[in-house]
Amino acid sequence: MPGVSVRVPVDDRTPGPAPLAAQQARAGSPDPAPAGLGGGYAVAVVGTGPRGISILERLGARLLGKRPARPLTLYAIDADEVGSGRVWRSGQPRWLSMNNRCGEVTMFSGPADDGAWRPGAGPTFAQWWQRVDARFPGPDAYAPRSLYGRYLRFVLDVVETNLPPDVRLVRVPGLVSGIDERDGRFELRVGDRRIACDQVAVCSGHPREQPERPARAGRAAAERPQRRAPARSFDGTGRLGVLPGSVIGIRGLGLTFHDVVAMLTVGRGGRFAGQGRDCVYVPSGDEPDLIVAGSRSALPIPTRGAAQRPFDFRYAPRLFTPELIARLRAAGPLDFRTDVSPWLLAEVNLAFWQRRLAPDSFAVLERQLASLPSAGVEVMHRLRRTAADLGCAEVLSLEDLAHPFRGRAFADQDAFRGELGRLLARDVDEAMRGEVDGALKAAMEVLRDVRPTVRAAVDFGGLTAASHKDFVERVGPMLAFLSTGPSAVRTCQLIALMRSGLLEVLGPQARFTAHDDGFVGHSPLVEGYSVFCSDVIDARIPQPDIERDPGPLAEKQRDAGAWRPHVCAGDPAFRTGGVDVTTAPYHPIAADGSVERRMYVLGIPTESTRWFMQVGIGRPGPWGEFFRDADTIARAALDTVELTGLPAEDGTPLGPRDMDYCFGPQHPDGASPSAR
Repeated sequence: MPGVSVRVPVDDRTPGPAPLAAQQARAGSPDPAPAGLGGGYAVAVVGTGPRGISILERLGARLLGKRPARPLTLYAIDADEVGSGRVWRSGQPRWLSMNNRCGEVTMFSGPADDGAWRPGAGPTFAQWWQRVDARFPGPDAYAPRSLYGRYLRFVLDVVETNLPPDVRLVRVPGLVSGIDERDGRFELRVGDRRIACDQVAVCSGHPREQPERPARAGRAAAERPQRRAPARSFDGTGRLGVLPGSVIGIRGLGLTFHDVVAMLTVGRGGRFAGQGRDCVYVPSGDEPDLIVAGSRSALPIPTRGAAQRPFDFRYAPRLFTPELIARLRAAGPLDFRTDVSPWLLAEVNLAFWQRRLAPDSFAVLERQLASLPSAGVEVMHRLRRTAADLGCAEVLSLEDLAHPFRGRAFADQDAFRGELGRLLARDVDEAMRGEVDGALKAAMEVLRDVRPTVRAAVDFGGLTAASHKDFVERVGPMLAFLSTGPSAVRTCQLIALMRSGLLEVLGPQARFTAHDDGFVGHSPLVEGYSVFCSDVIDARIPQPDIERDPGPLAEKQRDAGAWRPHVCAGDPAFRTGGVDVTTAPYHPIAADGSVERRMYVLGIPTESTRWFMQVGIGRPGPWGEFFRDADTIARAALDTVELTGLPAEDGTPLGPRDMDYCFGPQHPDGASPSAR
């Protein structure tokens, strides 16, 4: 298969965006396409985070060795940074880290081979990192988000370099504010530019919120909205206008909470010394006096187990299978708690019991699987009884794991703080046992592994209206909370901050109530404790909702009736907020029920139509949904493009300096890299 080595002379290196991006559209030009395009064809990808890059990578792979009958232009459009998008932009501080180990991430839809790197055959994120950094910490490391953003840009450069004759990539910085139809084509409005194209894939990511002033003391209560920390995305300064010596509240204890805490500590010059649960926080003096955080459950997101599985590992479920879900859905819309959850819980507990029982005892339990009843509720009863008879009466409850303080009250904050500290310490101990050897974390990994099967049950109207509402509001967030945890390092750092007195976590049902001079944080289930906050940061990830999205593109498409929210059959009043799309390749459905087959909407804008679209990475090994989604859109976008074959060309292997252009002479953290 032909491929082109990505080479740039060392003397031509420049820091910042890769110089291969030579066809950047200039601001103010009415149309980035050349006047001589004539009868050419164009495909636009709006949003160049992982979802958008994956589509461009598959477009590049499908074009390898081919030549279009007429000129073809691929537009890569992004409002923040073309090639990496908002969440992964390359200029953000290094203390904002990914939530996946670098070894389990790739943006190439196939592994590197003996040929040149090209779409469909390129390095994983870990392999790339190892090539550009002599201090590569290993495939289990959690990389800075900025570094992953540079990897995404590298992937886009590889795509561009390998495009065949008469195909070009145009990078367009800017916010798409509308998509109109003109003369049988789409016209995209990007600032004061107009871009004509024939196919559009929208991967715009998290909704863009209207800017608002910080919630400050001294303003009237009605004028003090809580400032929302953008979902997994910050301004890169680590300050957000928070003054040293203030008391800062944080709503939410999920992954974004970790980002906000990092912003207020390490981002202000503090540091952690030591390792594991023995680490301590060394302040800079520029931090707030106190950080007060709270949520309904009062539980910081649980820790992920230490890596013990190959990165291309694929779990083979024994009970909760796609075949089971297909059989259940054939009978009509499902009730998740009654029809689906028992099978999911049985699969999770099988992984747990496998590590709690002796091998010969678990073999006895496994033999029971062939004769289980068809009703999910009966399945759990039988397995639970059998496990108890074999010596393990313990059964995991997802509700109990997600709400460990449910039904409890505390005499004072000291009592709650001690209980939470012990729980976090146990969680770290469980995580250090690993994702294979540790019973609890092995079971939680199963929740990650079977996400596609959960989607098969839920997506595109798989549930009754009442059950879908319950899933969107309660069950889905619980499954995500239990299966997307941070590394043990981050949880140990939270423990250190609590020991230092800088971080206080409120008890269950935490509230931040407006006060004349700010906010008061308290838990109704913890006696005698409340704390004044001058500022509150909302660290909860906002649920996409096309009916409330203030972004100009969503607003334009909604008001024009081109997009509509997904509505569950049986309850028109429950509008999920996610863009209503068809099954693959995910064409948007208009308000009148018509389908726009030249447009595709993928990822977070379709959340609730499809479940857990926040995950936007590919994994090494056999394709999962991430690459299948991208490929089905790429195939559809090129369906009307006539392609002819090119003579085969052998690619030249890459040399050790081929990727220097991604960083220029600068190491990712600002220090010069050692010789490679």
